[in-house]
Amino acid sequence: MRFISLPEKDGRFYYKTKRCYLMSLIEEFSLQLYSLRELIKEDFPGVLKRVGEIGYTGVEFAGYGGLTASQMHSLLKENGLKSISSHVSLERLINNLDEELSYNREIGTQTIIVPYYPLKTIHDVEILAEQLAPIAKAVRSKGFMFGYHNHAHEFAKSEDGTVLLDLLMQLTDPKDIILELDVYWAAYAGVDVLAYMEKQRNRIRLLHLKQMADFESRKCVDLDEGVLDFHAIICKGLEIGVQHCILEQEEFAVSPYQSIEKGYKHIMNL
Repeated sequence: MRFISLPEKDGRFYYKTKRCYLMSLIEEFSLQLYSLRELIKEDFPGVLKRVGEIGYTGVEFAGYGGLTASQMHSLLKENGLKSISSHVSLERLINNLDEELSYNREIGTQTIIVPYYPLKTIHDVEILAEQLAPIAKAVRSKGFMFGYHNHAHEFAKSEDGTVLLDLLMQLTDPKDIILELDVYWAAYAGVDVLAYMEKQRNRIRLLHLKQMADFESRKCVDLDEGVLDFHAIICKGLEIGVQHCILEQEEFAVSPYQSIEKGYKHIMNL
């Protein structure tokens, strides 16, 4: 597939058909299935069907709803979806690593992500880095990528003024551990998202796209309603080597399906 850059359009990327499509160099536009957590409890197969119908081509897991890997693989295939990544707790990776890797290998997952850790001090970061190192080696040896997903608290500064997330990146091997940057939580913490993407350009390979209503309330809203500039964020992602953008919606003013469809259309029409 060929792309051209049109200066008169501020350097946006276009297909030869001239359809504006900022996702051109990012493989998929995916959905974090946590967005539909309540619906998944009732009908996981139905959720995957609807996600595919909306147009998403990938999903990120946050649990498997009791389905076997074989069942999940079939559902993904039926609905034209790929398993881009899977959020797995550190505790589960420590205690059930082989089981998790076996499941995710069968469903075609590309990346295993640790979604949360309660970092507060330098010592916490050192402990986490020590725990992640052998897991990362094991995960990578099986052909997966491995990474960490931020919230807001990782941008707090330690006793000596070091940003905790930066320290975690310093203490871990960039070949083994990538960063899934949640742009909403970064902005929530008062971080300049584009500047931080540049700072960690060699680590950020996945982006979580969530929208913020304004910098005062910091409320999570639908993707088309807030202050975060996804055109600029995605363009920066293209520049630094981001492979996937993943929508996650935590709060809803409309139905969950309406929200994720609005988000999909907003990104596709940037």
